[in-house]
Amino acid sequence: MHKSKPHHSLITILTIILSKGLWIWGKPVLGRTATGESLKILVIDSEGIGALDQDSTHDSRIFALSILLSSCFLYNSVGSIDESSIENLSLVVNLTKNIQINANSAAEVDTEDYAKYFPTFIWVVRDFTLQLVDAAGEEISSKKYLEKALEPQHGFSDQIEHKNRIRRLLNSFFPEKECFTLVRPLLDEQNLQKLETVDFDQLRPEFVEQMMTLRKHILTKIKPKQIDGKKLDGQMFLGLIQSYVNAINNGSVPNIQNAWSYVCESQCRKALEESIELYDKQIKSFIQERTAVSEAELDQYSHELKIAVLETFREKAVGDSREDFERMLKDKIRSRQQAIRLENERESNVNFLISLRLNQ
Repeated sequence: MHKSKPHHSLITILTIILSKGLWIWGKPVLGRTATGESLKILVIDSEGIGALDQDSTHDSRIFALSILLSSCFLYNSVGSIDESSIENLSLVVNLTKNIQINANSAAEVDTEDYAKYFPTFIWVVRDFTLQLVDAAGEEISSKKYLEKALEPQHGFSDQIEHKNRIRRLLNSFFPEKECFTLVRPLLDEQNLQKLETVDFDQLRPEFVEQMMTLRKHILTKIKPKQIDGKKLDGQMFLGLIQSYVNAINNGSVPNIQNAWSYVCESQCRKALEESIELYDKQIKSFIQERTAVSEAELDQYSHELKIAVLETFREKAVGDSREDFERMLKDKIRSRQQAIRLENERESNVNFLISLRLNQ
C-alpha cells in the first residue's frame, strides 16, 4: 500500500513476511502508556517462523531474541486459532533452552520466573472469518476467544500432553495476553494479491475499524522496556542488544542477568564520569567567579556540591554495582577536595604576599 496514505505503518508491521532476521525501523513511533506517560516505540520486524531456507535452531534463536528485546510482542497468524496455529508456537517449549535468567546456568528456574522478563503477548489473527461466540452462542471478546483456545485439552495421550504443554507454557510465560482479529482487507482476490498498490479508501471499512482498534491499543497501552523494575533508555537498550547478540554469535545462550549486569556496569561508569565532570565544572566556576575564597566558603560549597553530585549519580546509576561506583565517586571527590583546598591555600598565600609588597 502507498506509504503516503494514513495509518499504513501498522499494517506494514503485520504483513511483512519476507524479512530475514530482525529489522529495526529507523524512526521511533510516538505512543503513551496506560497511565498517560509519553514514550517512543521502537518497531522491530522479525522473520517469520518456519522460513524455508532456515532450520529450527535458527527459528528458536530469532524467536528468543525477539522475546528478549520486546515489551510488547505481536504474533500474527492467518485464519483462526486452531491446533495447527498453536502447534506453530511450539518454539515456546525451547525458550528455557535458548534463554537463561541467572548467571548460574545450573540454578533451577520455574517457568513463571521468566514472565517477569517477558513482554505482553498480542496474538493478531488475520483473514478471520469465524463468529466470536461461545458454545452457547453468546458473543465473546477476542481476548476470551484466545483464552478458551489455550485451555487444556482433555486426555492422557502423549499427543494431548504435547498440546497441553505448549498451552501451559504460553500461559505461564505470558500472563498478559491480548487477541485481535482482522477480517480480510479486501474481498477481491486479484486486488488482494497486490495489496501494497491499493489505496487506503478501497479497504473494507470493517478491516480499517479493526486495524484502528489494534493501533490505538498498542499506541496507548504500550509498556516501556524494563528489567528489574528499571526503565531502559536508548543507550541501555543498545547495550542489552549487544550482549544478547554477542552471546548468540559466540554459540552461547543469552543470559538476562549477565546482560543486565553488563548494562548496569556501563551505565554506572557513565554516571560516574558525568558526575565527576559536573563536579569539576561547578567547583572551577565557583572559584573563578571570586577573587578570593576563604577556606570556610570553599568547604561549605564543596560539601553542598558533593551532595548534589551524589544525588545526580544515584538518579542515573542502576544495578548491584551502584554502591561500588558510588564509593569510587566519593573517593574521587575527596581527592579533588583536598587538591582544591591545597591549591586555594597556595593562591591565598601568594595573594597575601603580593598585597604585603604592594603595601610596603
